Formats: sequence, structure tokens, C-alpha cells
Amino acid sequence: MGALTQARFSGAEETMTECDYEELSHTAEVGLRVRGAAPAALFACAAIGMFGLIGGRPGNRDRRRLVTVESLDAESLLVDWLSELLYLHETTGEVYDHCEVTTWLPTRLEAVIEGGRLAGQPLRAIKAVTYHGLRLYEAGGAWVAEVYFDI
Repeated sequence: MGALTQARFSGAEETMTECDYEELSHTAEVGLRVRGAAPAALFACAAIGMFGLIGGRPGNRDRRRLVTVESLDAESLLVDWLSELLYLHETTGEVYDHCEVTTWLPTRLEAVIEGGRLAGQPLRAIKAVTYHGLRLYEAGGAWVAEVYFDI
């Protein structure tokens, strides 16, 4: 289980949330089950969780990026959001330990992420975000997502 207080979302309900995520294992994949009080919190925590799977911390938190993603539906938006963050990690060597979702719609997300270049080596390399086993649903007043990554 992860519990980091570095995920935020802009909304009337709350501005800071603890990330509730757990690692799921599958052959040649690793996954996350993420919970959030609202979809924006869930997406912020999914980002924190993915970087938790990659492992490592930024040497300095000296990078701040605005990320905008649009997609066909909420499930595709989750995959595209995490894929965009993975692309940034792969091309810059950066990891992000702070995420603030400023806009969340089922087909559009805007967020500010903060982090920096990875200090040391990652625990694992994630190759891609997959649609295999993808789930996004509301249960018991919370939002839950399950997403898997090729490793």
C-alpha cells in the first residue's frame, strides 16, 4: 500500500489526499489498484503510484510541468495520462512525486506535476501502460482503478 500526501486536486471537496494504492502482480506485468474520493484524486494518485512502481526519488524537485491529455473516455484517459507521464520519464530521466490535477473531465485532464531527475537507478523499467485488465469504477463512495504495465 502506498500512502503519500503529495497528490492534490482542485475541487470543492478537498485539496489534498493521501494516495491509496497497492501493487498487483501478473505475468510479465505489474499493476496498480488505486482508490480516490473523486476521479481527479484517483488520477493524481495513479500518477504517484506509477512512479512508486518505478521507484526512486528526484535528486532535486526542480521541474514543474503542465500536462494536458484528451481522450475518448475516462478509461482511455487514464491510460493516455499515465502513458504521457511515462514518456516524460523516458525522455527526460525525471520522476515526479507531486501531482495536482487542476481539471478533470471524463475526456480531458490538466495537471501540474513536480519532480526532477532520478537520483540513482530505478527499481524497475516500465515499458508501457496497457489496456489489459483495465478497470475504472465507483464503489462504496470511492473511485477505484486497476491498471497494468508491461515491464
